[in-house]
Amino acid sequence: MTPAPSSQMAINQVVLTGRVAKNLKFHHQPNGTPVLQFSLELNSSENVPEIPPVKGPQDSWRLKKDGHRTLVPIVAYGTLAQSRSTIQTGDHLLVEGQLNQRQWKTPEGAIRDRIEVIASDLRPVNNLEMMKNDIGNDRCEKER
Repeated sequence: MTPAPSSQMAINQVVLTGRVAKNLKFHHQPNGTPVLQFSLELNSSENVPEIPPVKGPQDSWRLKKDGHRTLVPIVAYGTLAQSRSTIQTGDHLLVEGQLNQRQWKTPEGAIRDRIEVIASDLRPVNNLEMMKNDIGNDRCEKER
């Protein structure tokens, strides 16, 4: 018999689709591990109603000339980063992974933090229907 899920059980799984934004960076950590970092643009003006900008220095989104966009930082490590090093700005991707928060201290002593998605899979999306089928098939296989 499988134990009942605890009310304190946490699930950390993210599935996103969007386009790769301009700040694409491929590099290696000091230990040689490949790292791919980029922002994924989730929204375009076609599917998000116009929203007035929220004022404040920590806004995670901004308005484009024609609408709202959300940028989510994505990080891939190791063989996934190496195998996807040809990703380019504008590519449409399906990203699967987990949310991660990291914190560091600047040289001036200020504490900074960032929430990002640590990717476990990066797949090109050529067709919206193909993407819907892939996600549906993966979920069905996992539930079996």
